[in-house]
Amino acid sequence: MYPDVVFLGLTLYEWCLLLGIIVALIVARVYADRLNVPAKLQNFTFIVAIFAIVLGLGSAVLFQATYDFFETGVFEIGKNTGATFYGGFLGGAAVFLIGYFLIGKKLFGDLPMRYCKQVTGFAACGVAAAHGIGRIGCFLAGCCYGAKTNAWYGIYLPAVDAKVVPTQLYEAIFLFLLFAVLSVLLLKTRVGCLGVYLSAYALFRFLIEFLRDDDRGSLVGNALSPSQFWAIALFLAGIALIAIPLFREIRKRKQK
Repeated sequence: MYPDVVFLGLTLYEWCLLLGIIVALIVARVYADRLNVPAKLQNFTFIVAIFAIVLGLGSAVLFQATYDFFETGVFEIGKNTGATFYGGFLGGAAVFLIGYFLIGKKLFGDLPMRYCKQVTGFAACGVAAAHGIGRIGCFLAGCCYGAKTNAWYGIYLPAVDAKVVPTQLYEAIFLFLLFAVLSVLLLKTRVGCLGVYLSAYALFRFLIEFLRDDDRGSLVGNALSPSQFWAIALFLAGIALIAIPLFREIRKRKQK
């Protein structure tokens, strides 16, 4: 929408990206204190998170370049190469989990595992909040837009010279609502919410992809977008994270 507007050397999209990261770290710090996560584990977690964020941003670009290669046969990473959320999420999550569990175990023994539910919970909350702000950035940049429409809810997009479905704003609203739900689950009920985040966002993302009209690449014989493919995988992972503890609890109750 306003991709050429620059303030203090950064575009509006970049400002939203930076704000999202700051908000995610603030959410994590505040929630970690509320959940009584030990200070030394908090500090270690934030160091790992910063590495995960930086490498995740690189992973987002790498994934997009790979999708472009599948579509065009040319692999190129440059200033015009886009970025994809799931690419950044998967890369960042891999770095975070390896650092938190493997390095954390060497430094703190079983402490990272004991606070696994709390840490993954406030991480999920932070990611949801940051992603929502990031989608506002997408709206301001004029990317990730929906199909053309003449309906009242359409918003004129100069890049395509037409009114489009504002999928970025729909997704931002959903993510802020998801952040609120996850926060209640984590802080009020102490329920592990990583599985809820994965499954809820994956389902939403799979469905909203049908409203998108920007070039996102394709997989499975053009039947699915790359994001829909990853949405299916992460939805199943989220359901597993929800179901396994429930089955364990049911088994414990039967044994009593």
